[in-house]
Amino acid sequence: MDLSFNEDQELIKNSVEKFITESYTAENRRKIIASNRGFDKKIWQQFSELGWLALPFKEEDGGFGGELIDLMIIMKSFGRGLVIEPYISSIILSGSLISFCPTSELRSYLIKNLIEGKEKACFAFSEPTSRFNIADISTSAKNKGDNWLINGHKSIVFGAGQSDYVLVSARTSENRLSKKGISLFYIKKNTKGLEIQDFQTVDGFRAGEVILNNVEVSNDCLLSVQDEAYDLINDAIYKTLISINAEASGIMQKMYEMTLEYIKTRKQFGIPIGKFQAIQHRTVEMLILSDEMTSLSCMSALKGSKDKDGIKSIISGKIHIGIGGRKLGQEAIQLHGGMGVTEEMEIGQYFKRLTMLDTFLGNSDFYLDQFNNLGE
Repeated sequence: MDLSFNEDQELIKNSVEKFITESYTAENRRKIIASNRGFDKKIWQQFSELGWLALPFKEEDGGFGGELIDLMIIMKSFGRGLVIEPYISSIILSGSLISFCPTSELRSYLIKNLIEGKEKACFAFSEPTSRFNIADISTSAKNKGDNWLINGHKSIVFGAGQSDYVLVSARTSENRLSKKGISLFYIKKNTKGLEIQDFQTVDGFRAGEVILNNVEVSNDCLLSVQDEAYDLINDAIYKTLISINAEASGIMQKMYEMTLEYIKTRKQFGIPIGKFQAIQHRTVEMLILSDEMTSLSCMSALKGSKDKDGIKSIISGKIHIGIGGRKLGQEAIQLHGGMGVTEEMEIGQYFKRLTMLDTFLGNSDFYLDQFNNLGE
């Protein structure tokens, strides 16, 4: 199998790497995080101009029709550059969810604005008692003729405070744990009864608690087919997991390189600590863990989620973030010594992001159960 990139994919890779090298320094990132906005408007518009916001969408929707491998290339570079902008929450997770919905005037409008960088979206699906189960929904939506009345509480909604609107999964029929009876709604940020409690996560990204208290929206705001949103959400989750695997592979590769460079310069007893055999063994193990993540990321992007084998590849990558990623991160921090956890050292910022990716959309324990349930 030829795993080399084609000409277009090389162009994508080179453009992202050039952007990060020239425009996305550690100092700029710290300023963005300190601003409490979580993104830079100029940088987000630059994403649009470079075509990165249009990449995941089909050509008939105004996008570039990028494949999963193209998305993997971008996200791996974003991981290496520790890009803080809400690309995953707005473009990949929310954007994919919208694109999977039936054709409508609202759907076309939302995709167009996402591609042009005019609006950002977030997807509110997790609830305080759901524990990563996307079918566990207590939030209710009751039809009132021409309108819907929505009540509920969504927790840890990534990009909530940065978004112009919220996509909400709500139960329109069936019981709390049923995969049937789930619908997807579009709610503008300034809608009466919608409350967003914005906060910063440990890795510098933004998330929020979303409270819905008698939120009233029109029938036009129902994006999915009524009661049939589960499969759309599931497909969007798997596509996002492929992106998360790619970002994690970039982070792990970068952490290995940073650690390797550090042990060449840090001296103990007058010689670089990289000369000690025990340190060499630990860095070799880090390299193996990084290469395993790269392989799993490539495999999940190549296979996608069309069959059981592809789903297993995606889940395997997510599991490795929690097991191999944690091991590599801990080794990197320890080899940097106490300085590794300080704000001044970049390695600590990478470790925080990798730790968050372990729990994003489900931790390794959750996906181990999923993998086992798939069977042979």
